[in-house]
Amino acid sequence: MPVKFILFIILSIIVAIFAVKNMDMVEVSFYDFSLNSHDFRVPLLVVILVSLGFGFFLAWIDGWVARMKLKSVIRQNKRIIESLDEELKKYKKPSLPEYTESDR
Repeated sequence: MPVKFILFIILSIIVAIFAVKNMDMVEVSFYDFSLNSHDFRVPLLVVILVSLGFGFFLAWIDGWVARMKLKSVIRQNKRIIESLDEELKKYKKPSLPEYTESDR
């Protein structure tokens, strides 16, 4: 975990330095649902930070989905283990009673 945190800090510093050095205005174009072109002039810093934020959000969603799948598999495996334990108890021979000093 500390390695990931250190890498995150280093990446954040690199992105921050890059973003501050590139404060020029850029034109961003995109199409809406009726295929009309829209142009906006925004600082490059905004484009970089929004892109980075969107990437982190997609990575977080991917990790969350993977965790949910893993939890589902773990729950399923626990149910299988419990049913196998019950089946094992059915076939297990009864153990001999323990011998103590007071039984003499």
